[in-house]
Amino acid sequence: MRRLPLVVMFSLMAMPLHADEPAANEAKAWTQRRHAEFLQYQIAQRAADGETALKFEPTSLLSWSNPLRETPAGAVYLWTLDGRPRLIASTYPYTEGIEQELTSLSELPLVARRDGQPLHRFTPGIEWKPVPDADPPVASRSLRLTQMRRIAERFRVTGGDGNKSRKFEARQLTQPIYRAPADARADAALFAFVQGTDPEAVLLVEAVDSTGWRYALARMTVVPIAADLDDARVWELPSNWSIRTAQDQPFRTVQLPGAQ
Repeated sequence: MRRLPLVVMFSLMAMPLHADEPAANEAKAWTQRRHAEFLQYQIAQRAADGETALKFEPTSLLSWSNPLRETPAGAVYLWTLDGRPRLIASTYPYTEGIEQELTSLSELPLVARRDGQPLHRFTPGIEWKPVPDADPPVASRSLRLTQMRRIAERFRVTGGDGNKSRKFEARQLTQPIYRAPADARADAALFAFVQGTDPEAVLLVEAVDSTGWRYALARMTVVPIAADLDDARVWELPSNWSIRTAQDQPFRTVQLPGAQ
């Protein structure tokens, strides 16, 4: 799998909320360092008329761990445009430092720079599809969230390679890890499918005016990943370890050796 065991000190970060003050302070400091690393990035969406800078959402969407992969701590960050998700990143420790996984959530190309220097060209990362047999979005924002959750519950995400012991069914977090603000041009929510609490795939659900809903899926792993909607296979990606560093892909990993 893509993660390796880490120094025992980071196991403090997987402790429950009632952990002692030193553990809580270490967890906070670790997250602040990850936040500072992502502040070095400039992400823009590319279109025929030029580039549009994305907004970095300063608060981590999710703090996670994955005991099955011996990953004690991780965090998830997001870049948006007009309130809509466009790039998601998961960051976690590995034996030599910190690894970041960046995934495009845009139907248009993205470009990433770090401290002004080119880093990666993201090809479109999602393909929108209509949600079948769904009631039209209601006027109430709170009730639309209920509709979104019901749509997300219709999906099942599985992953892993040919080794039966490494196959898994990802658990859907019942609440979205992000929802577009009330003044956004479209009401959208981002749901995570996790192993432990480690996101393996995300589901975007978006209202289409008052007529219906659409959805899109994106990987957050390089192992094989698939999704069923109402027991029908609607999305499937093979393993592809080469995409970790290849340009012109919707997924990219970045390693920061020596970071703690």
